[in-house]
Amino acid sequence: MLRFMVAIALLYGYARIRRISLALPPGARRHIFTSSILLYLFDYGLIYWGEQYLYAGVTAIFFATFPIFTGLISNFVLKNEPFQWSRFAGLLLGFGGILTIFQDQLLMTDFHPMIVWASAGIVLSALAGALSIVIVEKHLAEVKPVPLTLHQMIWGIVALGAAAWWRGELTALDFTLPAVLAVLYLGIFGSAVAFVSYYSLLKRMSAITLSFIIYITPVVALLTGWYFLDETITWRTVAGALLIFAGITLTRIRQYYRKFRSWQRSGPRD
Repeated sequence: MLRFMVAIALLYGYARIRRISLALPPGARRHIFTSSILLYLFDYGLIYWGEQYLYAGVTAIFFATFPIFTGLISNFVLKNEPFQWSRFAGLLLGFGGILTIFQDQLLMTDFHPMIVWASAGIVLSALAGALSIVIVEKHLAEVKPVPLTLHQMIWGIVALGAAAWWRGELTALDFTLPAVLAVLYLGIFGSAVAFVSYYSLLKRMSAITLSFIIYITPVVALLTGWYFLDETITWRTVAGALLIFAGITLTRIRQYYRKFRSWQRSGPRD
């Protein structure tokens, strides 16, 4: 809740300085409300809750179902995009890459009842996030990224605040310097900048293609840990990364082929 409050303040100030209208088109409010509850209360709420009981790698494996859910919902439920075997195969290949990278942590996990509930919570969070992004793609394409993000976050902090009050977490806040700096970083870069960028990209590419960010993030984290913390890059990391990039290529293979054929017909140009 606190990180999104920081993001809201930042986005509101940016909108005022740049004179960006925060008004919403008719009919957009109910879709913003629905998508924000799915994204913030269920997606973020459940993944933060589940991470208390799971290894980070195991969390990454279960949340890597997000692109698969995005493809299924977009193709068969809301029917935003036509089904393509190559794209779906790419999604499965990318998931296989995540599974390869974090297989050791999965095998070390003792799936007692609480771990099973936490795992189910992560999968449900992925489903909620996927449904939210497809709703945004289908019904909120005309809303600009800044007002879309701002209005979603307002409902999001209301929902998360209510959940925190119900769980008694509001009395457990500890404003240490590292915690404050972490909230500020997540609010500025992980929320305000990230969501506006994400929704800007969603206007240029499909939700399925964009969902591959979920597969890229763990690879970036592992490379960062290797560079700054001298963590070991294993053969599983390399193999998993190759599977992920092969999956991304496979989802885009038709577009690459069309561009190649168009280039062949027009001929190379200086």
